[in-house]
Amino acid sequence: MINISRRKFLKMGGLTAVGVTMPRVVMSGYEWGGEGSLTMDAVSGATGATGVAPQKTQLPKTFPDGWFKSLYERGAATVYSKSLGELRYIGMPAGGINAGGVYLGGDGRLWLWDVFNDNREGIEPKFAKWTQQTTHAKNVRSRDGACYIEPAHDIRPLEQGFAVRIEYDGKSINRRLAESDWQEITFEAGYPVGTVRYTDPSLPLEITLRAFAPFIPLNDDDSSLPAVIHAFEFRNTGSKPLKISIVGWLENKTGLNTATPTNYNYRRINTVVGADGLTAVHETLLSYDKKDAENKRPDAGDMCIAALADSATEGNASTDLNQLFEAEATKEADKPTLERLFGSVRQSLTLDAGKTATANFVISWYFPNLKIGGLRTGSEGQYYSAKYKSSLEVAQYIRQNFNRLSSQTLLWAETWKDSTLPHWFLERTFVTLDTLATSNAHRFSDGRFWAWEGVGACAGTCTHVWSYAQAMGRIFPALERDLRERTDFGVAIRDDGGIIFRAEHERRPAIDGQAGVILRSLREHQMSADDGFLRRNWEKIRRATQFIINQDKNGDGMEDTPLENTLDAVWEGEIAWLVGICIAAVKAAETMATEAGDEEFARVCADYVRKGVANMDKYLYNGEYYIHRPGKNGRVKLGSYNTCHIDQLYGQSWAYQVGLGRLFDARKVRSALTALWKYNFTTDVGPYIAEHQGGRPYAVAGEGGMIMNTNPLNEEKPYGDNVTWQGGYFHECMSGFEYQVAAHFISEGMLDEGFALVRAIHDRYHAAKRNPYNEIECSDHYARAMASYGAFIAACGFEYHGPKGYMRFAPRLGADDFRAPFTAAEGWGTYAQKYDGKSLVCTLAVKYGKLRLQEFEADLPKGLKAKQVTADGADITWQARNGKDNGVANARTVLVKFAAPKIIGAGEAVVVRVQ
Repeated sequence: MINISRRKFLKMGGLTAVGVTMPRVVMSGYEWGGEGSLTMDAVSGATGATGVAPQKTQLPKTFPDGWFKSLYERGAATVYSKSLGELRYIGMPAGGINAGGVYLGGDGRLWLWDVFNDNREGIEPKFAKWTQQTTHAKNVRSRDGACYIEPAHDIRPLEQGFAVRIEYDGKSINRRLAESDWQEITFEAGYPVGTVRYTDPSLPLEITLRAFAPFIPLNDDDSSLPAVIHAFEFRNTGSKPLKISIVGWLENKTGLNTATPTNYNYRRINTVVGADGLTAVHETLLSYDKKDAENKRPDAGDMCIAALADSATEGNASTDLNQLFEAEATKEADKPTLERLFGSVRQSLTLDAGKTATANFVISWYFPNLKIGGLRTGSEGQYYSAKYKSSLEVAQYIRQNFNRLSSQTLLWAETWKDSTLPHWFLERTFVTLDTLATSNAHRFSDGRFWAWEGVGACAGTCTHVWSYAQAMGRIFPALERDLRERTDFGVAIRDDGGIIFRAEHERRPAIDGQAGVILRSLREHQMSADDGFLRRNWEKIRRATQFIINQDKNGDGMEDTPLENTLDAVWEGEIAWLVGICIAAVKAAETMATEAGDEEFARVCADYVRKGVANMDKYLYNGEYYIHRPGKNGRVKLGSYNTCHIDQLYGQSWAYQVGLGRLFDARKVRSALTALWKYNFTTDVGPYIAEHQGGRPYAVAGEGGMIMNTNPLNEEKPYGDNVTWQGGYFHECMSGFEYQVAAHFISEGMLDEGFALVRAIHDRYHAAKRNPYNEIECSDHYARAMASYGAFIAACGFEYHGPKGYMRFAPRLGADDFRAPFTAAEGWGTYAQKYDGKSLVCTLAVKYGKLRLQEFEADLPKGLKAKQVTADGADITWQARNGKDNGVANARTVLVKFAAPKIIGAGEAVVVRVQ
């Protein structure tokens, strides 16, 4: 790795401040010259559809010596520390998915507590000052990036924490597990498990906290618990025995917004409960208000803190925080809302020299009255309320199933990290899934999944935003299938096949969202164990696809009907990114039609795709990149026109995610991606945004990223004659779009560009600057950022088709010795391959559930000609073939076919050897 300290890195403000000599490296059409500069090889001056030769302008790029090489090093997990001032902003969503938002702080304390069904906009509604004019206002709102430039911290509507008493050598020392009480605290990045370590050279004790909610891919029910587990490990580093007591406390703030200090209609009650290896304080609220009898307030509910142990525990219903270890135990306590009420649980341990011991606690909540205005009847209430009656029941369920829930969660965390891919890349491509564990994502008591775009902003699980998100469909595919069937093909679909892009909250389709629903339907089919999902929904998938085809008014295979898109405007003309995503969607429908036995419609789709691909390559490619061809009204309205637009190849990128292969001309695609890197990516956005105002601050001076739209031709009015407020978007860096391009870069073998782009985002969210767990676009924890998982899929070259029992890996990085996790319809595990120059050994090891495998395909290393293939040592039916062009040019592959589906259970593996 590059030897640059974190302090120095942050002082530099970004890569552009590093003036060091660069090695000469040829990469994807570039030559990297000396003194940290980038020079571009000559680009053909051939004119395209615009009739104008592209100009040779580019955004500045400066990299430290050896930086690209460092991107691929395995490295170690990112660790943030107190001593470097990196804990302040850390807020890992630590509760279950679809259960509200609770943050694990850098020092291990919980904060934020967005569990009371507030439905507020942003994690911290506020206006922040910025030096530039934004899309909407001088002051930056929550939905415009307030928490990007002024990160939230220490939002603590209630007090919670842990403390230890250490007794040895006649001494008794009390320490709270908080930043103020320890010489060093470190926080190891990752998700879904946050690891906090407490050390002090004056104490013979090291403490490790692993905090998490049960998080088990494919098991959305057990991953939806409104709780956080605190698993402590104590290690005696001294030479004498220690006696340790650990106490955890929780303030009763039930009725947070209603039972205020001046409201005398309520009293808070704490009750100690002990049974079946659990000692808990159950925290409730008593109302004297007759009008409140039905308890329908959003903040009506209860909370719980519990120690999971069979002995040496006690609960205290009323705790003086100044007397944590001396307070006289009480079984029940109540106080008016004017006074604060705490409950605590304590566990005692004896620890011999050099030994370790553990203690486990659960903090749970139960606020069932979730309600979003305008939804159909039945879509209200928290999903967890259909299974549990209180936070105490949640804690009891976790206690009864603790070994399974915790071991499977930790197994997934280890499986994810057990990869040859760089640690930082694994962290960044998975962490965005924490969006599901915030109040951005909800699941109602009837089982329906529903979400905002960002926390509290833009309702209706917006199709054109959520279509970028690749993570949920791979980790919790049942939720995506529910979203397709209950919402998109349920309340949102019209008779003409148009899908209203916000369901009950809108009346119009959005063309990119419409296409995204079709592509996601193929993904959901592929992530199913059988073809039931496709059979149930084919008629509506066909109708929705026909709607797309009908938007091509002149029959050239290019959508040309002005409709809403994700940039919040109705554009006119033939627009590469919208044309391309529609072509990809119809190609997906062709694939599904064939599998559904609808050959007639498959032919209709194939004809549309054939014409669309040919015409997009002919008319929307300007000799260097893909563009927006104006409609009959010319460039009167807002559009991207001849600018270089970040999403110009969105359809091709999506096609790779679901194994559709190459759609568009390989040379033109790589040229367009090269143009995006040349014109839109910069290691310091500062000069650009200073000159191009109006965007929101999702990247600031000193930070790198990819600008949405740039003007390589230096046109006077590049975005049309009448630029509306949406034009501000063109000057922003939005991570969801960036991840989409990064995934495409990687799929095409442009690894430097793809990994550099992901790394730029990763560095923007360094904990010294802001919360690394909160990627912001239109409000906090923005759903589009879950496109990050697509970059991981691309790096693995992963393809999967559950109903067919087909799986393929074509690693883009380190193929001779590669290892990475995978998820399938019914199980997950680790894939590994090694090539020693003579044979390729591929191993699929299942860790959870099962994998039904009928066919397995792997790329052959250069120089390996398959002569014998075995599976688990036995000869097997196989064939070597030219792989479909799925990014990197056609590789030779080996396809293994099992005579009957092979069922691989948890703890089992299949080994394929090619020699």
